[in-house]
Amino acid sequence: MDDKKNGIVDNPSVASISSMMPLMKFMNNICGLLVKFKIRPKSVVSWKKQTDELLNQAEILTIPDRFNAAFSNDGWISTESFSLDVMKRSVELAESGKKEAAEIEILEWFTEDTINHFAITRSNKHQKVHGRYEQLHEALKLFVEERYMAAVPLILIACDGFASEVLGDKSPFDKGVDLSCFDTISGHATSLPALIKKITKSVGTSSDEEMTLPLRHGILHGRSLGYANKAVCAKAWLLMIALVDWARAKENEEKRKEDYLEEKNITFKDLGRQILKTQKMRVAIDEWQPIERVAPFDKPIDQSLPEFALEEFLSSWQNKNYGKMAGRAMNSDNKTTKKLAGELRRDTEFVELTSFEILSVKQSTVSRTDVRVNAKAKALSEEVDGDFNMLMFKLLPDGSPSAFNETEGKWRVQQNCIFKIMHGRND
Repeated sequence: MDDKKNGIVDNPSVASISSMMPLMKFMNNICGLLVKFKIRPKSVVSWKKQTDELLNQAEILTIPDRFNAAFSNDGWISTESFSLDVMKRSVELAESGKKEAAEIEILEWFTEDTINHFAITRSNKHQKVHGRYEQLHEALKLFVEERYMAAVPLILIACDGFASEVLGDKSPFDKGVDLSCFDTISGHATSLPALIKKITKSVGTSSDEEMTLPLRHGILHGRSLGYANKAVCAKAWLLMIALVDWARAKENEEKRKEDYLEEKNITFKDLGRQILKTQKMRVAIDEWQPIERVAPFDKPIDQSLPEFALEEFLSSWQNKNYGKMAGRAMNSDNKTTKKLAGELRRDTEFVELTSFEILSVKQSTVSRTDVRVNAKAKALSEEVDGDFNMLMFKLLPDGSPSAFNETEGKWRVQQNCIFKIMHGRND
């Protein structure tokens, strides 16, 4: 498939659904007529609701292409991890002539938690050296402190090193490097490859002029000095996020190609099942009200609550039971328990958790909880004693967020709490 002639909507995984739309519209019209004339068996009503929902969501399929068309020249691209809702709202604003408001909408997505999860935590699987993980955390700290002059070069350096390892010692910024990836958003010609091409523009003279793009050569070679602003820094983070999405997709690219050749047409039953799942998730999110609990907590703690999972994670750390600890740790890369336990053993090598107390729990969404914990630890030769913020997510086995009514969901702890305690950082 030629990316230059086709859009993301033409990717096999999207096209297979798009091809069903004419038939869905036909079925929806037939069901509508039957309902109108009061011919309403349960199956007809059910299909009418399901096809209504699918047709309402059909617009989503075109959002990545519309986003790239509107923003790629400005250095914003669609990628798998980018919020579809944010892209949709931004496209609508841009298409109504409100480009500045659209950029504000985009920038608001780049929070500390978003960057930490999508650019740093998910990149860890592909890091051959631990130092880059700390390098990215330092860049994130600088971003939060609005110290963009120091943050931007650090992010670009990390991007270069990260992608070079995935490519096999080739820089993603080298001329002619192939960054395409079959049936992906990030690897489509209009996304990551287009962004790389744009930011590798050569810079011949030094300039203080304010920049809108993280021009790699100009910044790292000291020619372009007007890059210290939030938009340029966020675009550098977007580059890192897109590279992580691309690296993860590269792992099973050949398998996806094989599946594409062997795949069968999607059935109505499959479509209906996906629609119902999406609808349940939407209802759960719309009806959710934040919950806050403070110590002391009722004992025994309900096993479905996030504080039960956190207590299990921290007590396992305290007792050096890394296998049990791994069962409660974030595992977005689907590592084996043994491998994840080994990584946790390595990460806690220089920090011994001696005691802890959960102080408060704030469940802000159906799948996210912020917890405040008092922890005491021995880190290298120093004693650590303080209150720390910890982040938890309720996830399904495939790593996607879980609605509260999904029994397969499991509360997991973001491992950067180890880093926070080891360095006494209570931010």
